[in-house]
Amino acid sequence: MHDTSGVCQITDISEMALQGKGSEKLYYLMTPIFQTGSRIFTPVDQAQRIRDVSSKADMEELIDAVPDLEIVEEDNNKVRTELFRDMMNQFDPTVLATVVKTVYIRKQRRIAAGKKVMSSDEKVMAVAGKKLFEEMAFALQEERAHVEELFFGRLTEDVEKCIKSV
Repeated sequence: MHDTSGVCQITDISEMALQGKGSEKLYYLMTPIFQTGSRIFTPVDQAQRIRDVSSKADMEELIDAVPDLEIVEEDNNKVRTELFRDMMNQFDPTVLATVVKTVYIRKQRRIAAGKKVMSSDEKVMAVAGKKLFEEMAFALQEERAHVEELFFGRLTEDVEKCIKSV
């Protein structure tokens, strides 16, 4: 997993001077699995930007745990968006699942109350959902649409409870 590009395959490790002569260092050359035609260069010494893809068992456990994930209750849009950004930077699938669950339930609450969905929530969902569901799809060897169905299917009871509390 690459922190911004998602699931990638390391295709080469080579020494390059991307910042001019004398700046040679080792780089991972990676190709994103879900973005054809892209290439990523990440310095080997910045390994905190990459991690192993979660295992199938870990992703199955995460899907089972979705109903138990606590949602973020923050009314201030600016504070909530900042909190989501910090959470997504943790580079952890459970934290991403918390963000996705929270945004999804917020969306359902707003729709039930006759309000528009907030664009800031849609942006957060696009980023967090992409990272989470691509990793799940890869780990579970399923299509992304299928893992999204599994994830959101686990939220049925939570959504109904949250909408009733509006």
